[in-house]
Amino acid sequence: MYRKSLTRRELLRAAARSAAAVTLAPTGLLSAGRAATEDKEPQLRPNFVVLLADDLGWGDISLHGGKTPTPNIDAFFKESVELTTFMTCPVCSPTRAGLLTARHNLRVGAGPKTGGELDPAETTIAEAFKAHGYATGIFGKWHNGEDPDTPAFRAAWKEAFKDLPNKKFQAGHGVNVHGFDEAWVYYGGGADYFTRRTVGGKGPVSWWHNREYRPGDQGYTDDFIARHAVEFLRTNKDRPFLCYVPFHLVHAPLQAKPEELARVPADVADANPRTYAAMVMGTDDRVGAILREIDAMKLRDNTVVLFFSDNGATKDGSNLPLKLGKHSAYEGGVHSPAAIRWPAGRLAAGSKYDGMMGHLDVMPTFLSMAGLPAPAGRPMDGRDVWPALRSGGPSPVESYYWVWDDYDVVRTAQWKLFRYLNRVELYDIRKDLSETTNVADKHPDVVKEMTARLEAWRESTGVALMHQAPKPPSPPRAAPQGDVLEILANVAPGGKPRDSVLLPLATKPLGILPGDCLEYDICIAADSLPGGFYLTPFRTNKPAVFNGRRGVDQFGRLQADAPPTQGGPGTWERRVIGLGNEAPNALSRYGVVLMGRRAGTVHFYLDNLQVRRGDGSVVPIWTGAKDTRYQKPKPQQRFTDISIRAVGLDKVK
Repeated sequence: MYRKSLTRRELLRAAARSAAAVTLAPTGLLSAGRAATEDKEPQLRPNFVVLLADDLGWGDISLHGGKTPTPNIDAFFKESVELTTFMTCPVCSPTRAGLLTARHNLRVGAGPKTGGELDPAETTIAEAFKAHGYATGIFGKWHNGEDPDTPAFRAAWKEAFKDLPNKKFQAGHGVNVHGFDEAWVYYGGGADYFTRRTVGGKGPVSWWHNREYRPGDQGYTDDFIARHAVEFLRTNKDRPFLCYVPFHLVHAPLQAKPEELARVPADVADANPRTYAAMVMGTDDRVGAILREIDAMKLRDNTVVLFFSDNGATKDGSNLPLKLGKHSAYEGGVHSPAAIRWPAGRLAAGSKYDGMMGHLDVMPTFLSMAGLPAPAGRPMDGRDVWPALRSGGPSPVESYYWVWDDYDVVRTAQWKLFRYLNRVELYDIRKDLSETTNVADKHPDVVKEMTARLEAWRESTGVALMHQAPKPPSPPRAAPQGDVLEILANVAPGGKPRDSVLLPLATKPLGILPGDCLEYDICIAADSLPGGFYLTPFRTNKPAVFNGRRGVDQFGRLQADAPPTQGGPGTWERRVIGLGNEAPNALSRYGVVLMGRRAGTVHFYLDNLQVRRGDGSVVPIWTGAKDTRYQKPKPQQRFTDISIRAVGLDKVK
């Protein structure tokens, strides 16, 4: 039991006596008799340090065959328990949200894509430990919300976007509301390392000490991160602490300090590989600096240190021998290099734990290590892996689930199933970690079992998939009234089947959540070609969101196949299509794609275009003439006489 009446030195001595009395099991992990010994000694609650690399791949560290030397990380892995099956998300934000809350990113609105503002109603790992007297600090990249609103930052934002008077200011809650006492952070992703600006130099500097906006600090971002993390350790060495260090390295842009570039061997001549190598070494240096500080303060024995990467490497790094990388739910994107250290006989140095664990399991495992209860509130998806780590036994983690561009995935210790629009892929991970051979045809029983797991996860998260038919709570019915939108165009002969044009209809800047669906009413005129068009969200200067792999309505029909209405021409139909694969990005524009499959007339009507949230609330997009935002496309020969206008329901033919 932690006793405030004892000094830190006295508690350390007591913990050392307890550890010295423990006998090790033959595996090098603790025997079952240890708990009784510990209960008789005053215990010092351990400190916790999370070192989170950004975009560092499995094959980037030299211990895993990387060409760039990483001596500090390698040494840490050798004196720790290497977590050989540690899972993350394919990109930054959802991994961080899951780490902070132990809840699936789809539940907290932080993925599958990047972005999202973490709800203060979620209980974070910082809040959980702070409630028990821990000092809490974060140093680095937040990426779970926007910069907070202060007069200084608002003025900087206004100046940065003075040429965009219609751009809306969006403020976040700020990191300190999530339980962190001390914070040196930036809020975006992919910031310049020397100025901490957003990608491409757009927007104001994002660099903060708690709620103090500090755009004038000059230096390299990860120097600040390491320096302030060390200061936090020194300041709080006499009390238990939780220190979260989400490095910026090795995320793009590729920028390294000159002195670090100079250390890269001359045979790495090309600019990008040379800079990336310097950034990998820079990550290793700063990991080493923090670990050495822990040793210098004589806190090693009672400090749990966890190292991992938030997702796989980009094309600049290495995920070998794993398949693909960042922006993919194949192993190269979600299987992270990871290790955990807790010396003084608690975890065996140089061992490996092959059971499943991941970012969701960090919070409950840390709480268990500290002997603390799980916080009340929203249930956690993560599992307490501490008993398994201690004994070397089976992991309590049964599966991990991901949603990505046009598929969703479930992984167990042995199997991994990918569900696409019209196929599944199954891999025996124990035999085929590189995911080279799809064995779905050979194991139909496993496909059935894994699909059931997949559906259980999907239903529990409430995600509305874009590549599978959504399941509305009740049969949706078309209800056109008042104005409806008429779209009429001629498709000239002589074109190619792939000819198409995207016609904007409406604009509604809207952050999409995982449970959101697009709904609308549609009626095809009797004089229209069968097929030849479909409705889709899109972003300015970006392709249509619905395509040949996603955009499936409640009847299981792909919108890019231009399905007819079930009642035939002249009848109205309500369509419902999931948007969850795009969450939490903003989908600001909506339009129709005209396809030149055959010559003739395309003629149809739309009404009640809206987004229905997972909670049942509705956000209107187009309900009448006032909502029309049509821009004529450039003149072209294939699609002519295009007309988009609001007409009365009585004009529908």
